[in-house]
Amino acid sequence: MDHDRVRQAQALRVKAFMCRRWADTACDSEAAARLTAMASDYDGQAAALEQEVAALGRTQRGR
Repeated sequence: MDHDRVRQAQALRVKAFMCRRWADTACDSEAAARLTAMASDYDGQAAALEQEVAALGRTQRGR
């Protein structure tokens, strides 16, 4: 289960990276802003998953 969350977080980080790349080549500033916002959202979701995994790991180790 933790492994699935780690993979989901990794996939979200890749999506964020791709959004930032597309934002760099966007044809207008509005599209770039939308893509940058999406990247930030993906990063936030990934961070939340990573925190969940870390918290579960600490709980399972008895800390």
